Amino acid sequence: MSTFFVASHALIQRDGKYLVTRRSALNDYMPLKWDVPGGTVEVGETVEGALQREVQEETGLEVKIGSPIHVFTVNNPARPTIQIVFECKYISGEVKLDPEEHDQFEWLSIEEMKKIDAIAFLDDYLK
Repeated sequence: MSTFFVASHALIQRDGKYLVTRRSALNDYMPLKWDVPGGTVEVGETVEGALQREVQEETGLEVKIGSPIHVFTVNNPARPTIQIVFECKYISGEVKLDPEEHDQFEWLSIEEMKKIDAIAFLDDYLK
């Protein structure tokens, strides 16, 4: 039996713009690609619970999680993963990044997001 991973991600909307974060050059997975907050669901977590935890850890923001809006499968034999993107609303907080994980952030429109060098699941959603 093989292991399959699940990751949840937040497309956070605030004042008509969406939060994107750039993966640090120090990051061992997809450095310098633009991403949205999120990560792998741990054993015992729901996808929504994991997303709340990841958003808080990666950005310091509080969000209201809405509905899933995109599902993407990563067919990497070493780490097959289902990526689920949720529509989220900004509630409070200021973005605080861990420079080892993410080095920049922007609030962009969907049209502006289509022009960035995005990670695969985000790029697929924006097409």
